[in-house]
Amino acid sequence: MKNRIASGFDFLAPCYDGLALFFIGKDIVNAQLQFLKSFRECNHLLILGGGSGWILEPLCAACPELQIDYIDMSPRMIEAAKENSGNHAHVNFIQGTESDIPNRLYDGVITNFYLDLFEERNLSKVMDKIRVSLTHSALWLVTDFVQDKVWHKVMLWTMYRFFRIVTRIEATHLPEWQNNMIEAGHTLCATRKFKNGFIKSNLYRVTTL
Repeated sequence: MKNRIASGFDFLAPCYDGLALFFIGKDIVNAQLQFLKSFRECNHLLILGGGSGWILEPLCAACPELQIDYIDMSPRMIEAAKENSGNHAHVNFIQGTESDIPNRLYDGVITNFYLDLFEERNLSKVMDKIRVSLTHSALWLVTDFVQDKVWHKVMLWTMYRFFRIVTRIEATHLPEWQNNMIEAGHTLCATRKFKNGFIKSNLYRVTTL
């Protein structure tokens, strides 16, 4: 199944960022840039599902000493991310998923538009895999969709059907990722809404197991 999903994102890699901008607009970029400076005091950062890696240039500019492990399951996304990183010496690229996180501890993690790939019944397991690799009081940045309005639900219905067909992701609808983060004991430190509330960027302080 993971190979099929990776193949789907390989197919989308050349146009993925363009599609996001076309259908969502610049807010999908601005939301992910919102709290990058918060990682200036971190040493080791984990990025999961980073896609084409456009975020690496502004992240490395904001936090030039940060050591980054960058994980994505799509080989073509990894290739694009390497190009977009500007050959930054502190970025380690790994093809894989949360199951391939290196055996080390991170004091920061970014999962932008990653938690929405999973069914509700599996999301807590995915989050636990991430959390055991984090130090106590690590920062966890989640930028993702929310569905507070009717048009949010219509947009998500369309998007999930598209990605189910093209990439074979497991999720059929948006999981309650915000509830999962709070129920896991993580503290919301900062939040901001974008695209009329369709996108939310949340910065959490982690409570480890």
